[in-house]
Amino acid sequence: MAEIGYLASAALMGLLLVAVAAAVARHEGWVSVAEEGPEPESSWDATVDRLDGLARNPTVWTLTFVVLTAAIGVGVILFVGGGPVPEGTQALAGMIVAGILGLVVCGFLFAGTYLTAKSKGRSTAWGVAEGTAALGLLIIVAIVLALVLG
Repeated sequence: MAEIGYLASAALMGLLLVAVAAAVARHEGWVSVAEEGPEPESSWDATVDRLDGLARNPTVWTLTFVVLTAAIGVGVILFVGGGPVPEGTQALAGMIVAGILGLVVCGFLFAGTYLTAKSKGRSTAWGVAEGTAALGLLIIVAIVLALVLG
């Protein structure tokens, strides 16, 4: 079981997080910046538009799903397989599977938060900020669980 100091630290950080979130939510002095008309399109905007087109293409989603599923399947087979696989390869396959699953979860969390913000009419910066905050919260939860569960 975790020491009492770890539990107190986790509880204190959780309370601090709730207090900061409440303070930000109650703040009414936000300044709204009105857009002044269309800006010339830069190469960055063109890249974002291309990526947006790819993200809206069902074929890209299907291929990405197939590739990720195949990679995870091969990694799991190498990880649990009893065949003539060297010991280092088995451990490496386990780390690769865990890394891919972690990237998928973080990617979906960030993309979902970002796209939700954009669909509500918020700017790209707001979407990125909310996605980053969601990832930060996930990291804090992971650290708290690691401290509590030992």
